[in-house]
Amino acid sequence: MAAGNKIMQAFLITAYKDYEQLYELASYLGENNKVYIHVDKSSSEITPEQVQQLGRISNCTAVSDYAICWGSFTHVEAILELISLALDDEKVSYMHLITAQDLPVISLDELERRFEKENRIYMDYMGPNGLPDTVKVRYRYYNWFVNKNVKNKWLWAVQYMTVVLQKILFIKRKGIGSFTSVYKGLVYISMPRDAAAYVIDYCREEPGYLKSLRLCQVPEEFLFQTLFMNSYFKERIVKKELRYMNWEKGDGSSPAYLDESDYDAIKNGDYVFARKFDTTISRKLKEKIMTDI
Repeated sequence: MAAGNKIMQAFLITAYKDYEQLYELASYLGENNKVYIHVDKSSSEITPEQVQQLGRISNCTAVSDYAICWGSFTHVEAILELISLALDDEKVSYMHLITAQDLPVISLDELERRFEKENRIYMDYMGPNGLPDTVKVRYRYYNWFVNKNVKNKWLWAVQYMTVVLQKILFIKRKGIGSFTSVYKGLVYISMPRDAAAYVIDYCREEPGYLKSLRLCQVPEEFLFQTLFMNSYFKERIVKKELRYMNWEKGDGSSPAYLDESDYDAIKNGDYVFARKFDTTISRKLKEKIMTDI
């Protein structure tokens, strides 16, 4: 196959800070693959000029169209935009959704070999029977603070009161869109081209799904899981998280920044990526990983 027609993987990156690390990651991945980046429009750490610089990296496309808060629907919109951009390139055969704080822990050559002919979806999920009540509340009752930071304690308290009111008024949604079987998991998944195309096509043809998803709390964690687990793609799902994360040292809602103490766990595990890396905290760990691969 001629180099210009080479089948490629795509890395879809959402970012809001640490430009130096993001630029280095995009440059590295862009050597052999396509890179699509969405930078939070409200970011105070990455300037419009830097977004343009990212777009000049080989095989890299960078946009900044949505202002994103933690758990906001705009994050879903940004992800769908990245998927659409990747689908516009017919050479893209497989996609990995990652953050700017992720790092591959295997070589680019090994990445290519491992996913060159892969048709499975790698996705963490919990089924309807395993969802705790604290998660069920997030889709059963309307979230009136769409695109607001749900980590804000005041907003969380007010939203809790709106849930109490909805219960008093017997307002309760059965599911998301037409789906009464709801699944939840991390949004950072890996999937083949046809699965990505299915997501975009379904959201276009069934707008009620996104309309309903919009009124959930932390909607990104229902997006892929509910859609794929209620489709014929269910048989191609591997319930496996491809990235190493340290939740034990995290804050409860996010994994901890990694350091050298995580090296053995990464090296001895079957991981493709690791998260989260910080330019300062994770510098020595990053150097050891890059030396290994």
